[in-house]
Amino acid sequence: MFNKLKNIPKGQKFRYFMIILSIAVFLSPLLLIPRLIGNDDLCGTLCMRRFYLYFPGMTLDDLWSHIKVAYLGFAFLLVILTTTFFSGRIWCSYICPVGGVPELLSRMLNDRWKIEFRSLPQVPIRYGYFSVYLVLFPMLGVSACTLCNFITVPRIFEALIGEFRGFLYILSAIGLANLGLFLILGVFANKGRAYCQFLCPIGAIDALVNRFSAKLHFTRRIRVERNRCTGCNICAKKCMCGAIIMRDRIAVVDQLSCMSCHECVDVCDWSAIDWRHNPIDKSPKRKKKGVDIHPQPIWISVHKFKPKSLLHVNWQRILFITALGITFGFILMTQVIAMERYIDPDGCLSCHGLPNLDYIDKQGLMRTASINTEHYASSLHGSVPCRDCHRKISDYPHDPKNGAVDCADICHLEEPSEGESYTHANVVDEFKASEHGEGLTKNLTASNRLEEGNLPSCRSCHNNSLYISADKIELFQDAFKHQDQACGNCHQGTAWQNRIGGHILRRLVGARWNKTEANKLCIDCHGDIDKMQQVEITDINNEKSKPSADFILASQTYEMTLHGRLLASGVEEGASCNDCHAPTGLKHGVLSAKNPHATTHPEQLSKTCSPCHTYANNPLNKEFVLTNLHDIEQVPANFKLMPFELSSYLESNWYRSIMLMLPLIVLLAIGSLLWSLFIKPKKNNQIEPLFGSKHFQKHIIDVKSKKG
Repeated sequence: MFNKLKNIPKGQKFRYFMIILSIAVFLSPLLLIPRLIGNDDLCGTLCMRRFYLYFPGMTLDDLWSHIKVAYLGFAFLLVILTTTFFSGRIWCSYICPVGGVPELLSRMLNDRWKIEFRSLPQVPIRYGYFSVYLVLFPMLGVSACTLCNFITVPRIFEALIGEFRGFLYILSAIGLANLGLFLILGVFANKGRAYCQFLCPIGAIDALVNRFSAKLHFTRRIRVERNRCTGCNICAKKCMCGAIIMRDRIAVVDQLSCMSCHECVDVCDWSAIDWRHNPIDKSPKRKKKGVDIHPQPIWISVHKFKPKSLLHVNWQRILFITALGITFGFILMTQVIAMERYIDPDGCLSCHGLPNLDYIDKQGLMRTASINTEHYASSLHGSVPCRDCHRKISDYPHDPKNGAVDCADICHLEEPSEGESYTHANVVDEFKASEHGEGLTKNLTASNRLEEGNLPSCRSCHNNSLYISADKIELFQDAFKHQDQACGNCHQGTAWQNRIGGHILRRLVGARWNKTEANKLCIDCHGDIDKMQQVEITDINNEKSKPSADFILASQTYEMTLHGRLLASGVEEGASCNDCHAPTGLKHGVLSAKNPHATTHPEQLSKTCSPCHTYANNPLNKEFVLTNLHDIEQVPANFKLMPFELSSYLESNWYRSIMLMLPLIVLLAIGSLLWSLFIKPKKNNQIEPLFGSKHFQKHIIDVKSKKG
């Protein structure tokens, strides 16, 4: 291995340094660039792949909507294509960490037990797969994320540093299949770039731009001067992507496959191949008799890449950015915090406001009667007197049972807009008709919490949250900065502002919960696997059954989907639980997918998906609409839930692909290890890969393969 590193050409050492630097910048544990924009990987807004997928019936508005979801990925791709237009595929060869990782690993292994892919018909395979990826996969409901090495490689690095999400992905059926592709088309592929050449959609688009602009005289490309080429074929052997083919003992560069890595330039002793412009032919059109005209050299494929000095620093710009950052930070640190309210007309906090009012109840449980007065005063119900909810309490001391709460009771507050007393009765009615409707909405006391069991109730999801959380203060102030002027014209006095105004304004502020916060209510319950295993599913015929693995692991599978990853990256265009299960009404009407009226019923899905995916109503997208977003193959197999039955695993295409790839991976790994330990190659003896080398010699090098 030391000799291999020593023999790397100088220009390639710089390229590998850039790849290693890119790995540190883009992947775990540093993740410098993703974290600058709030991402923890290359998904979400940084995705450079999904937004150009085609669905039948898709409009320009849909395309624009997809671009907005991954606007940073779109910008990155534009930068990549612009760079490629002028200078070749510099991104793929010098920067891309996802392609660089398998290349580095492959170059460290001996070449004997590798697969020689470079002589395969790359262009037909690449664009055949790209067509399937672009059009057929979306129609069939195959997520672009399931075969994405921009997920696989980052997850491998997460697993290596001990992050739980990385282990979850690698141990899932989809993760194992992608890991197999990473090994076969990366680590055990000669030069390590088979995945980049065959399956990378960015590479497919990039190659088209590279091929188109290679004909222009002002763009730099790897070009060959035919009159200088000696036919030594060293460049073809060193080319990591099989872009150089020997024809009539002359090197020919395929710009659809070339990655502009410059290794061919580094090894050419005759300067017959270079990274340069295509010179304009300045030979005179008319020749004078008796005068020799020496023609210009004909370069068909371009001056060595010299990176700009890293020592050049624009200190004026750095000082300006530093000053701007300090100013911006000062503004953030000096934001006004909302005032708290202290209202207790019933005097309940005279006792309950005292600390350490702890006791053991009749059930033997430790209970506390203390209320954090500061928290309560700053909460949603902080301006509501205690007895408006605990109505049966009339004297002191009181029976704890008299503190029972009914969430459908009419509140004393009157909304100025309608002049009617406020109530949650309509919410309770919707909840009662839902799949969760057996949960408690009244007679809620502290003593009967345990009696609820696994049934959801109002208090299971809701608590008396703070009046306005710290991260919502700026939104609150901006949305209602006019309240004193506009609202005060009709609603005057501190009573309205302190008691009614604050209560109503808080409900109007945001959609005060963003989608991630709303999802947390669902995940707090559905994320508990032990609890979900105890649930009994009641169908429309009132027959009860045990929950399926899809139901038990619904929270875990959702986090692995594109919707979950988008929200985790802060992209609100991702679909939340409510967007699919309760998109209308008061967000409490969740129904079983088996109910014909449920928004997740197969007959209703096209309508449910259409607000975001307007092409969902197109009949050709039926399979896309029916995609199982809670597919358990996205999470590690839980054998407590899914007993090992070989037949059930063989039904999965992902497991089938693993079983096909696994013997080959084991063979290559064992063979490579034994070769490294017991066989020493002779000096100056080129080691040829065991698989495909003869085909490479015949079709690329244009010579017969040597034995050995």
